[in-house]
Amino acid sequence: MKLHLVRLAKRQGQARFPGLEGFCTLLMEKPQEIEGPRLYVLLEGELVIDLPDHSYLHLRKGEGAHLQGPHKITPIDPSVVAVWNP
Repeated sequence: MKLHLVRLAKRQGQARFPGLEGFCTLLMEKPQEIEGPRLYVLLEGELVIDLPDHSYLHLRKGEGAHLQGPHKITPIDPSVVAVWNP
C-alpha cells in the first residue's frame, strides 16, 4: 500500500496506515503538550520541542527525535510530522 503522507495530512489533518497502531502523520499548526514517549520524523516545515530541563530541540525537514518523557512541541510554520506513539 502506498500513501502520500504529506498530502493526506495537509488535506485531512492526519493520515494513518490501516492496521498500524500508534503511527500517523499530523498537520501541526499550534503547540501541543505531550505527556508520554514519542518518536517524531519531520516531513515538512520546522518544529521546536521544549523539554522539561528547559532545553529544546529544533527539528527541520528530514530530522527526527525520540523522546521518553513530557514535552511541548511547537510548529514554526504549519508542519507535517510522522509520529509513533509506542
